[in-house]
Amino acid sequence: MSHIFNIQHCPPNPSLDYAESIEVPFGTTKIVSKGGGSTIDVGKWVARKYGLKHYVIPTTTGTGSEATKYCVLTVNGKKVTFVDDKFLPECVIFDPTLTTTLNKIQTMSGAYDALSQALESMWNKEATEESKLYSEVAIRLITQNLDECLNNPTNERARMDMLLGAHFSGKAINISPTNICHAISYPLTEIYKIPHGLACGMSLKYFAQKALGIDLSSVLRHLPKFEIDAEKIADIAIKHPKVKGFPHKITKLDILTSLL
Repeated sequence: MSHIFNIQHCPPNPSLDYAESIEVPFGTTKIVSKGGGSTIDVGKWVARKYGLKHYVIPTTTGTGSEATKYCVLTVNGKKVTFVDDKFLPECVIFDPTLTTTLNKIQTMSGAYDALSQALESMWNKEATEESKLYSEVAIRLITQNLDECLNNPTNERARMDMLLGAHFSGKAINISPTNICHAISYPLTEIYKIPHGLACGMSLKYFAQKALGIDLSSVLRHLPKFEIDAEKIADIAIKHPKVKGFPHKITKLDILTSLL
């Protein structure tokens, strides 16, 4: 008999202490994480800690965490990415009906997170033919379905395509990881509490043009404006090791320009 421990409703940007505080009852054989990237990452941590099978049911369409060996938790106020093949879930269940209640901000944030992952993976120095294929599929699914999800949120076909787009973006970064836009997003979220996907989207237009020569103006037109200290963000982001994954040399001016 399978004894299931459910993990749901975890806080955004969960801390390592939070994940460590979860106690699994004796006799549990399976962890089931139902939620967004934060909930899935907590489930990954708990499943690995207790050596249990991990089943995942994504309810957002952004992180692709169900497809990755990464677990992102906050340590001393900073996001830390833990890497281990044991974080890969045993099983993933996609149900688009669970995503039809996402509001516009949640839908946008998820889409821009997944799109940023796919593009950053594609232009990463470590990109392979396999990772590029995953990126291409993700980019197509996301860009073709975002407007429909925003205008007709109960369209299950479009929502399913967005789930798959996020999933393939996760498969892409599992091979060649995120870089500059995510490096910039972390302090934006930590300091200004900007949702992660929107924070990624803020610099995506500039770097997509710089790396791939593509114009994302129409896709990113939904992005809200945020009041930030771009100088402060640039000073922090330029020191992040992820910056090195971009194919060209990046200066502080690049980061400032991307946030204008």
